Amino acid sequence: MSLRRRLTITIVALIVVGSALFSLASLTLLDRALRSQLDARLATVAHAAADIVDEDRGEPIVDTYDAIAMANVHNASEHIAVLDLAGRHVYGEQIPTGGAARAFSFSRVSIIHRGSNLGSVVAWQDRSWLMQVDRTALVIFSITALGLAVAASLLSGRYARSILVPLDRVASLAEEIESRDLSRRLDASGRDELARLCNSFDRMLARLERSFANERRLVADASHELRTPLAVVRAEADLALRRERSPDEYRSALASIEREATRLEALVDGLLDTMREEALARDGTTDVSNVLGELIERVRPASRTLRAHLATPEPALARADRDALERAASAVVHNAIVHGGGSVEVRLALSSDAVQIEVRDEGPGFAPEALAHATERFWRGDPARGRGGTGLGLSIARVLVEAHGGELRLANAPQAGACVTLVLPRADA
Repeated sequence: MSLRRRLTITIVALIVVGSALFSLASLTLLDRALRSQLDARLATVAHAAADIVDEDRGEPIVDTYDAIAMANVHNASEHIAVLDLAGRHVYGEQIPTGGAARAFSFSRVSIIHRGSNLGSVVAWQDRSWLMQVDRTALVIFSITALGLAVAASLLSGRYARSILVPLDRVASLAEEIESRDLSRRLDASGRDELARLCNSFDRMLARLERSFANERRLVADASHELRTPLAVVRAEADLALRRERSPDEYRSALASIEREATRLEALVDGLLDTMREEALARDGTTDVSNVLGELIERVRPASRTLRAHLATPEPALARADRDALERAASAVVHNAIVHGGGSVEVRLALSSDAVQIEVRDEGPGFAPEALAHATERFWRGDPARGRGGTGLGLSIARVLVEAHGGELRLANAPQAGACVTLVLPRADA
């Protein structure tokens, strides 16, 4: 059974059950109210009649004038009888007895005259009209419930179709996605739950599309990057094996193979680093100034013009794994030393909720395309894809920083050179 039909049946069933409960409650309250009014009316008639009855030597009597007065205290559907203390009939109609009495409502009132009980007055009325009112109300409620059920069936079916249209579109789009067409979107409008679902589905599709595109680009880039060192290794080995070589020639060939093998190892290690985001440590507290101080001392021989400004008014404690932070900062500093073309400046700053590591150089800066793609795997600004590096440094830094809830920002300095900022959450924020 389809979801639309189940929804329609559920709505109709709820309306029918609700109507039945409402009808039952209404009929019960109506019957009780009418019976209460009838009993109150009969009691009023009986009291009025008891006040009219006279007394003669301790016995109740109703003379001609009393009979005329009693005729005015009740209507044609109401009946009155006056009884003495012995239960003998004094005035009025005969009181129904036996099975016939079950069709009437009764009210009995004592006749009190000068403190003495002379007998009683009985007032009664046929209550068959109550049953007729109950039957009429039941018919009206039943017809109303049936009409509501029919209307609910028609309207709920149309309503169910209207609210399930986005789900039908989601299902259709999911079927199209099976053919790997991730460019389609639902583009739902509105602020209800289905619109939120569709918008979330669209965002998921966008992420999947980017992920698949990155995967395809990664495979292509990795193939391109790995092909060159493998080709060099194979060429050197082929040349060395074609004929007998001198020891120096073998040594040269092995040295070339060793260099390319080292490059291959660096490529593979860097590629694995960028793929291990889910395995990275995300907790821990690290003193960033201490990490940067050790890093700068280690790389200073490679750049005599490296300057550092690490003093902060408060301890620069970040929520980050020490080793991961050191690798990210090392990748950024190394990239600035290699491509900066001048002095490199490392500056540490604090904000209310973040620790910022800013690395500036005096090189040509980032091209517009580099600002958008420099943190992607294997991306290089040189179209010829020169082999001056693996193209993974900034990508590794971005993955490591984002794994700890941070951000890697690329910009060009106002004067000249590139500026890379690592933003990490403060441990005390």
